[in-house]
Amino acid sequence: MAERSFDVVVIGAGPAGEVAAGRLGEVGLEVAIVEEHLVGGECSYDACMPSKALLRPGQMMSEMHRVPRGRRGRRDRRRHVHRRRSG
Repeated sequence: MAERSFDVVVIGAGPAGEVAAGRLGEVGLEVAIVEEHLVGGECSYDACMPSKALLRPGQMMSEMHRVPRGRRGRRDRRRHVHRRRSG
């Protein structure tokens, strides 16, 4: 593999890292991005509001079914739903 040199190494290719690398590249710098997980960050895959709105109800139902029946009741669910809506 050929050796390369860079002016800047951006650690993390989430939304901020992507923008930083792009802007640095636009001004003529050689830029490398190091990312361990998802280029673009979670938002590019499943963390933005539209997908959260679709995913969260299913996750909540799954979690409710995971908790033993004796430890949950109508009051607990209502409090949880109210807390999620108000916060």
